[in-house]
Amino acid sequence: MMQSSLLSICRLINMMNPTLTEPQNSVVAVNIDREAMEEIRKRKGVPIRTLERRINLSKSRYYRWLRYQTDLPLELVMGLKKVLNMSDRELLNLFVSSTDEQIQMLGLVIYTSMSNQETELKQFLNLRKSLGKFKNSSEDNNAYKLILTYADLVVHCRNGEPSMFELRRIGEYFTSIDYFTLFDILLYLATLRISLNYSFSNAVMEKESIILENSLLKKFSSNQSNEWKDILIGCVIDLSLCFVDMNNHEQAIKLLNKATVILKRQSGENRQTKEIFQFLAYLYVTKDISSEDTVIKKIKHNMSNSSSYLPRNEFDFFKNLSIKEKCVFE
Repeated sequence: MMQSSLLSICRLINMMNPTLTEPQNSVVAVNIDREAMEEIRKRKGVPIRTLERRINLSKSRYYRWLRYQTDLPLELVMGLKKVLNMSDRELLNLFVSSTDEQIQMLGLVIYTSMSNQETELKQFLNLRKSLGKFKNSSEDNNAYKLILTYADLVVHCRNGEPSMFELRRIGEYFTSIDYFTLFDILLYLATLRISLNYSFSNAVMEKESIILENSLLKKFSSNQSNEWKDILIGCVIDLSLCFVDMNNHEQAIKLLNKATVILKRQSGENRQTKEIFQFLAYLYVTKDISSEDTVIKKIKHNMSNSSSYLPRNEFDFFKNLSIKEKCVFE
């Protein structure tokens, strides 16, 4: 049974794939820098109602597109280009390579691999089977090969037959790169979490976790991180919990403090995030915690209220965390 899940993955699923649908990986996709497109619209003073009138793009659909909750057909993208008076070159400059399919597949595999629901575990095994086609494929499919390696690691662990081969394979990948994409951060966190859940001694992954922390904080500082902000906050929480499980409470607290400073600088620290960081920092420094503790009472109250608006999997994450820390939120 999994001892811990990942908040970052819960949030990724909620944002990109709440129906747990297997993404298509048979096509090469391109995407558009949607934040840049929105900035152009604002600078030119084009009202959203103009988009609805001229190209039949509704306000709700446009904002869902900006939040990466839906895609637009090519004719609407070209319509946006025309309404905003953009040149071909200006539009081309907004095209970026898309790794959405890879990130969605990784998120779905991690999410189902850490589930205790029979249907989701069955889906995980089916996903692993479908990824088998990438086992001996070219380097172009390296991302899918890494996802398959992670899936094999989980299966062996769940069967009580842990193998160091998969851990070494993933560890070698991370020692070979010096820049972590969001895909890398999520894969690293999941592999580290599995290692800790099953008490593997994995010096390479634990050592490289400082590089992971630096990459994560750089993404926080970036002006391009708005799209992934909630997921990155989840990554901070996940990594801090990994540090704690590695008996490195001091590093966990430093990470939370650094992230807090960055969020304040960006005016991105909402009440919920602030309370979560404060709660975790309190847990990390307090040895003996009573359910009657003032801070715990406050968190219990806030948690009971949050059940009405938090996604189920995110609420369960914090509830399970509270159980793990011996302060059940009922």
